[in-house]
Amino acid sequence: MPLSPLQLDILQELINIGVGRAAGMLNQMVNTHIQLQVPVLRVLTPPQLEELYASRMDTVFSAVQLSFTGEFAGISALIFPPESASKLVSVILGRDEIPGQDNQLRSSTLQEVGNIVLNGVMGSIANILKEPLRYSPPDFVEDDIATIVGSVTGMILVARTQFSMRDHLIEGEVLILFSLSSFDSLLAAIDNLAGE
Repeated sequence: MPLSPLQLDILQELINIGVGRAAGMLNQMVNTHIQLQVPVLRVLTPPQLEELYASRMDTVFSAVQLSFTGEFAGISALIFPPESASKLVSVILGRDEIPGQDNQLRSSTLQEVGNIVLNGVMGSIANILKEPLRYSPPDFVEDDIATIVGSVTGMILVARTQFSMRDHLIEGEVLILFSLSSFDSLLAAIDNLAGE
């Protein structure tokens, strides 16, 4: 289902606003300047997403997932290749090494970052489109992309995200998975916003 250039522009702007809010919150949390950018936004079907990830060297990804319900429902996820996830945790904690590769510390740090970023993005979409959403607590998983995405049959927004901090550039992706009916509702809300 192709989006019009205006719909894509509005979606990109909604995500940029959310990422900007998340960057502000992360800056306060870690007391360092973190710049978040979303240079590329794509709308894909599940098979297209699997094809995109099949070309990657990594087969396992670190992901924070946040389920949402409301007029549109689905799952948002912040996904990193493991090396990027470890680098992000090291920079946030201010250490090169995480003691004993402490998995609990690593997963809780990533979960907190994911929660901030995903709430920023989904909160901006919900507030600007005036469609309240309810959220489940975030989950942290490390698995292949098919397991992370699950059996979604709708459309997926893929926003490649760059975290710039302390001379480090860390890449990840924000995925927002919608059922087809939810995606239609999202586009209707965007069209309403564009018509105001």
